[in-house]
Amino acid sequence: MKCFPLPVVLVALSVFSVLPTRAVDLPQPATTRPTPVVGLIDEVQELYPDTTLPQPVKRLTVHAARNTIAGVHVMFTGLQGTESIRFSETGGNGQPTPGVRWGRLIDVPVLENTGLDRNTEKYSGKINPFVIRRAPFRVYDPIEPVNSPLAATGPTLALRMEIPIGAAATPGEQIHRLRLNLGDRVELLEFVVVVHPALVPPVSQSSMAYINWHSIDNICSAHGVEKWSEPFWAKLALYAQLMARGRQNAFWFSWADYFTIDADGNVTDFRRDRLERYIRVFLDAGLTTIHGAPMFGRRNWTVTDMLLYVPTADGKEVEAVSPKGQRMLTQMAQRVVTLMRENHWEGAWVQGVFDEPEDPFVERYRVLIALLREVKPDIRILEATMTMNVSGLVNIWCPQVQEFQAHQDFYARRQAAGDQVWVYTCLSPGGPWLNRLLDQERLRQVYMAWACAKFNLQGYLHWGGNFHTAKPFEELVRFHMEGQFLPAGDSHVFYPLGDIPLSSHRFEAHRIGMEDQELLAQLKRHDLPRAQAIIAQVVQGFDQYSKDVGAYRAAKKSLLEAVDACPPPAAPLAKG
Repeated sequence: MKCFPLPVVLVALSVFSVLPTRAVDLPQPATTRPTPVVGLIDEVQELYPDTTLPQPVKRLTVHAARNTIAGVHVMFTGLQGTESIRFSETGGNGQPTPGVRWGRLIDVPVLENTGLDRNTEKYSGKINPFVIRRAPFRVYDPIEPVNSPLAATGPTLALRMEIPIGAAATPGEQIHRLRLNLGDRVELLEFVVVVHPALVPPVSQSSMAYINWHSIDNICSAHGVEKWSEPFWAKLALYAQLMARGRQNAFWFSWADYFTIDADGNVTDFRRDRLERYIRVFLDAGLTTIHGAPMFGRRNWTVTDMLLYVPTADGKEVEAVSPKGQRMLTQMAQRVVTLMRENHWEGAWVQGVFDEPEDPFVERYRVLIALLREVKPDIRILEATMTMNVSGLVNIWCPQVQEFQAHQDFYARRQAAGDQVWVYTCLSPGGPWLNRLLDQERLRQVYMAWACAKFNLQGYLHWGGNFHTAKPFEELVRFHMEGQFLPAGDSHVFYPLGDIPLSSHRFEAHRIGMEDQELLAQLKRHDLPRAQAIIAQVVQGFDQYSKDVGAYRAAKKSLLEAVDACPPPAAPLAKG
């Protein structure tokens, strides 16, 4: 898809009085140091480096299903910036809970606000009143794994603690005691997790598809590895594991990485071994849907050229439906189809052809689909669609959320005809719509899956896994093309740091929503009216939802209690 307030520092002022005959040194006032304050903050609440804690929460309770992750944020304010902070957790037996993970939240800048319609506000010149703050400001997003002790570097610090709730966990109340040492001072906090019998299936058994497209070139440049080298494969596996941990269950591959084409448009080399290894990296991590990336694209958004992304030996652009383009597509498709069939991956494979087709492209698009179906009649086509005039050509529709909501009857008819319907977001929509941009509530990322459950959608797609610039922690609003700027965070939810990819607050919020969606799917099978009533407590549409964290937690508790009362699955779920 082509799609700072500064912390307040108290400064002691020196007062001087100058007399005609001699200088008099007046007493200096005592330096006033802020008192550190520590409190717990719900993990679905957006968090800033200038957040204050007028009434710090010392005990926080959440309700959770089994085979999930229960997280909480620990905020420190009033620090001198020189403290060594020690932190630890103990469970009900007085011992550390196995698998507990700690992270430090990193703040990143939001230099412009998302537009009321799309892009940033400068795109249309309209003020967007639906943002969490007016830019510029800083907000926490990347999560860096850390261990105790940790040196403070400023007046505030935000930590994240995650408790794994295993598939075989005993239902009931878990009390996790946090001990935080700030020099001679000790703070004791309690994070209470009420574990329900409800069970979320492993990512490999997810009922809804979820994908963030990723850039393998960015993996190489960000981590200093050579493409296709052994260090590259190790880094790719880390990204796949992070995706699966966040309940992303689909991944893409680009045909251009595996073919060599001569100047006449004939395949001279197919790196089948490379593509097989690439796919297995993700399948081994637990992802299940193989998405072939679109093979054709626009020259730009002002003309209707339709070009093949795969380069030829002479370096010349190839028009989509030219004889050369058709020959290339057919020869490549024959090899990919054979690979999928011989590995028994046909049922997992969906293929894109032309990203975001519009009406001027439909007839050429029809030619390309016909070529693919000559090779494989039952090939499943997934496309981010910007036209409704491709019925019979695509099998999996993927409109933007606002377009889906405006044309629900049409998409219901396509589902009745046997098609699937996913939705996507990118630099659009802005305003009140659910999206996953940095100046929007974290609840919007949670609710994306709730809205999909409400409308019986089968998947969610976003283009921006790690399409950051060389400054992923600084350029969150970035130039795109033709005078457009991507809104803050559109390009990536994964941040590279040293040898590893980092998760983010937004990616974790999406995971929480996807876990909730699995519970909603279970409840819908047994009691659809109750499921819809619980969804309606917090989500009425992609542009109508509650921004109250308390309301979300109440709806989540109701959902868990309802699923607890459902009959158990017919077959036991694998332990996660």
